[in-house]
Amino acid sequence: MGEDVRVYKTKKNISNTLITLLNEKEFGRITTKDICIHAMVSKSTFYSHFADKYDLLEKIVQNYVCWFKEEIELRFALIENGNVAQVINMITDKVSARKKEIATLLHVRVPSADLRLELESILYNACYSYLKELQVVVSVPIDFVAQLYTANAMVSINWSLSKDKNPDVVKLIDNMQRYVFDLILSGSERV
Repeated sequence: MGEDVRVYKTKKNISNTLITLLNEKEFGRITTKDICIHAMVSKSTFYSHFADKYDLLEKIVQNYVCWFKEEIELRFALIENGNVAQVINMITDKVSARKKEIATLLHVRVPSADLRLELESILYNACYSYLKELQVVVSVPIDFVAQLYTANAMVSINWSLSKDKNPDVVKLIDNMQRYVFDLILSGSERV
């Protein structure tokens, strides 16, 4: 059975409050008291759901990590004709829908809850696995291609978070990714 609606709303309120506060000051300067005051909840309510502000941040980041991982796995599973470039466009659209929260969390540097590192890891692993599953022998190390893909995807995500979607930028990223993957796959041998 799911979580009680009141509990869900309380956790959501506390999470949204932390995101709002992160736009005002850095995580290290935010106290549990600040969160409680702005969320209009008592400290006992806060502590009934979270161990501390780090636990809260970790849970928020994990929520986005799980969502992002599902999206990436789905996108890579749906790749048609080796068109890896379309994945970045889809990722950008999905991330833009949660622009405020993701943009805020990407700037938080807490070792146990670093969304940027988590997203980079997910992108890298998905691309690396995709290329490995193709069972191709390429002259360029797959590790390099996966890192290149990750860098391009992160630039695209960061751009979409700070700017409106620009069809010319999307087309450029698409062409760059298509060029790289076509070049790699055209010079490869199937194992």
